[in-house]
Amino acid sequence: MKFKKAFMILLIICLLTLAVIGCSNNTDEITGADETLKDLEEASIVASTSWTALMAEAAGAKNVTIIAPVELKHPPEYDFKPSDIKKIQEADWVIMAGYEAFMNKIIEANNIDQEKIIRVKTTNTYDNLVEQTKIIAEKINTVNLQQEWVSEFSNTMDVIMEKSKEGNVSDIRVLVHTHLAAYTKSLGYDVVEVYGAEELSPAKIGELAKLQPDLIIDNYHNPQGIAIEELSGAKRVELRNFPGVEQESLVDLMIYNAKLLNIY
Repeated sequence: MKFKKAFMILLIICLLTLAVIGCSNNTDEITGADETLKDLEEASIVASTSWTALMAEAAGAKNVTIIAPVELKHPPEYDFKPSDIKKIQEADWVIMAGYEAFMNKIIEANNIDQEKIIRVKTTNTYDNLVEQTKIIAEKINTVNLQQEWVSEFSNTMDVIMEKSKEGNVSDIRVLVHTHLAAYTKSLGYDVVEVYGAEELSPAKIGELAKLQPDLIIDNYHNPQGIAIEELSGAKRVELRNFPGVEQESLVDLMIYNAKLLNIY
């Protein structure tokens, strides 16, 4: 009887031990999943400009702070404040293009960890935006969200490209600012010359005007085609690279520019 009683006690202890271990493992799994979700939602991301910020959001980022104010006409010229340094120091990730002088100064002067900096190429073409947002998503572990965005973005671009074909943009001879050249070519326009970003001399302006373009696609952030417009009589539009207050997503930005070109 004593042996049987001892055996039963030992059996109960073993069962209780297994139950505790099982509960402990399940709790760890649940806690781990919750922490992963929490990390995705709370990871702080600092973006240099509205452009890189919307790229981050397209990649699935939820907690994004922009350094250069959205209202600035030319964000790369932003003069940073001490509070901006703190934001970058405390961020989990920093997203920038590389040409933002204020970002380079902050990073170099404050020994910012290079491992948390994600450098992207800012060109508003379909292929590039899909590629760059994927790079961000792979870093911050939001690939599924980026893929959802790609689906929406693809639908919008399909409409724009179809409208471009209907509008026979391939027959429209265009002078385009260098920072919008890749975008313009991706839409199918006949780009006869690219100008800027250096200051245009009177001789160069005259040379460009003589090309008699049908359209001048200028850069809103640094317009240089006004004199060409006056000499040639061609229509001129100013498109955005950096999203403004009214463009809350990259999709909004693409639609905004397409509407100015009458292809949406």
